[in-house]
Amino acid sequence: MRRIFYGATTVVTTDDVADALVRLTVAVANFNQTEAVSFPVVADSSGGVGTAQVVLGAGIALMTGPIGWDGEEPDFSTGATLLRMHSYFPYRDADPERSASPVIEPDPWDPELEGY
Repeated sequence: MRRIFYGATTVVTTDDVADALVRLTVAVANFNQTEAVSFPVVADSSGGVGTAQVVLGAGIALMTGPIGWDGEEPDFSTGATLLRMHSYFPYRDADPERSASPVIEPDPWDPELEGY
C-alpha cells in the first residue's frame, strides 16, 4: 500500500494504482497539459473504499510513499487499469527482438515468368 501526498492532503491506495498515477502524472506534464483523474482510495481506517480526484499537470506536485498495512489489501486493479487506459499514459515501444509475426522474405517470383 502507498500513501499519495497531494498538496496538504494524503490518501492511501494500492501500489499498482500509485505506480500508474505517478507514470500518468509525468506523461501529462510532458505533454504540457492538465487533466483531472479519479482513482480508488481507502476512505477510512475500517477499510472502506472511496474515490479521490486530482488534477495532474506540469508544476503540480504528487508524491507517494510506502505505508505499513495490516490486513487484506483492497482490489483496486480496475482503477489502475483505467489510469493506464488514459490517452496520455506512456507505453513502451514493442521490443524489436520479439516480433508478434515472423519476418517473411519476399518471394523471388518473376511476373514475366522468365525465370523463377
